[in-house]
Amino acid sequence: MPRSKEEKKLFIDNLRASAKELGASNPTIPSNLSSSYSGQNCLMILFQRPSATHCAGFHAWREAGRSIRKGAKGIAILVPLGVRVNELGEESPFFSWRYVFDIADTQELTSESPKLARELELV
Repeated sequence: MPRSKEEKKLFIDNLRASAKELGASNPTIPSNLSSSYSGQNCLMILFQRPSATHCAGFHAWREAGRSIRKGAKGIAILVPLGVRVNELGEESPFFSWRYVFDIADTQELTSESPKLARELELV
C-alpha cells in the first residue's frame, strides 16, 4: 500500500483511470459488496481484486469464525474519519486507509488449529 505522498497520488490516479475504464465496461458489482461499501470503495476493491465477492475486516472475519490465511494481502479501502475545517472555515472530509479481506483469503476456524481456537476461546 502506498506510504509516501507521491505513492498515494499515483495510486489514486491509477484508481481513477481504472474506475473510468471499469465504469465504461458496466461492471456487475457483487451485491455483497455494493450493500456493504460505498461505490468508490467497491471500485477500489474490484480494481485490486477483480474476483472479490464478499469482503470484511480482520475482526469481522474473526467474529464470523474465520481466520485470515497466512500471507493473504489486504485490500485497501478509504474510511471516512471526520471533517476538517481549514483557516477559511471551509469543511473537507478526511479519510484513512483500512484493509479488508475477501472470503477467498479466509479459512474456517477448526479444531485443527488448536492454538488459534484457544486464543479465540473456541475450545
